[in-house]
Amino acid sequence: MSSITRRTVVAAATATLAAPLVRAQPRPIRIGMIQPMSGALSNYGQQGQPALDHVVKQINAGGGIAKFGGAPIELVLADDASQPARSATEARRLITQERVAMLMGTMTTPQSLAIGPVIDELKVPAVSIWAGTVRASHLYSLGLAFDRGYAQPIADFAGWLNRERGYGLKTAVMAFSNYEAGQQVNGFLKTRLKAHGIEAIDEVPLDTRAQDLTPAMVRIRSRKPDLVAGLILPRDGVLLQQARHSLAVHEPVFLSPGYGDISFWHDLGQAIGDAVLTRNLFALVGVSTGARLPALRRLVEEIQRQPGLHLSTAALQTAQAGRVLQAVLETAEAPEPAAVHAALARFQLPAGDPNLYLACPDGMRFGPDRMLTDSYGLLVQWRADKGQEVVYPAQFAAGEPRPRSR
Repeated sequence: MSSITRRTVVAAATATLAAPLVRAQPRPIRIGMIQPMSGALSNYGQQGQPALDHVVKQINAGGGIAKFGGAPIELVLADDASQPARSATEARRLITQERVAMLMGTMTTPQSLAIGPVIDELKVPAVSIWAGTVRASHLYSLGLAFDRGYAQPIADFAGWLNRERGYGLKTAVMAFSNYEAGQQVNGFLKTRLKAHGIEAIDEVPLDTRAQDLTPAMVRIRSRKPDLVAGLILPRDGVLLQQARHSLAVHEPVFLSPGYGDISFWHDLGQAIGDAVLTRNLFALVGVSTGARLPALRRLVEEIQRQPGLHLSTAALQTAQAGRVLQAVLETAEAPEPAAVHAALARFQLPAGDPNLYLACPDGMRFGPDRMLTDSYGLLVQWRADKGQEVVYPAQFAAGEPRPRSR
């Protein structure tokens, strides 16, 4: 080593010893977000992503992920344009190019099925906010399961209305959005309704590309059912209730998740909403502002105070996803895919946790099918003031269902 080099090394070492100790900033934990910021499902992304951004900002401002020295969470957003094929493309890009530790996003059932082969191949975990089923070994979902989350509570509620409220529901037309989730829930729901003495007399698949569902409502009216039930997308729900109003079809009881989004009344329009939403209509939801949950109430008030945040079902569900992310990272052995995958398998939020916003009486955790174990929807009715009121199950109910209008 030359004398110049030796002097340089000694000088550098001396300067290092003399300088104050500066702690290195922890490396951000990168999370890939696949969201439908455009396309048919854009409301989910445009309303949900700002809520997640807000939650992550709170986490980072509060010291980041303590397990990793206060590492901040960095969200890397990708728009899948509501197209499953693009979801898969963006999943591969985020993993191989952006080097994310895990994926999250709206990812309804078709999107989740599309990314499955990618995440299993690359061994990177993902959490869907809405999917009703998962097939990939690296995929988890916060959505309601098709049978125990959607079909069972709808059928249980219909049976309860008969037993406890004298609704007299004997026949049903199964009206559902004609895509995989709608079809699967329909199969489970027919069987469960029959167990409660309610017979399915017809099926009306709804074209998800239609601009007018009057023909579907004409068919429903001709069958004169007591109940119209099934998994309907919010957009289809708007079109079906518009047709209901136009044709004055008021006697059946309408029951679907498609009527439950917080923004549904606004989307339907004031006059039609006033006429149909408080008459023989109930919605199944995973999260509702009308539930007796203190943690959820605090979240709602927080969102309402924040400029740029829109209070919606998507915002509440996506905010919950942010808290799940926080809990998973705090228990992971390392901020890398394999460790995060293992942490998801043992994740749990106990009942009463201040970060638990969904109605999970036994707390939140994933089961062997990587769906939430306590996956049971809430049944709500709309109030005249455009608010929601949970009417079933009893432990979360804030009111009684209105008598059936005939």
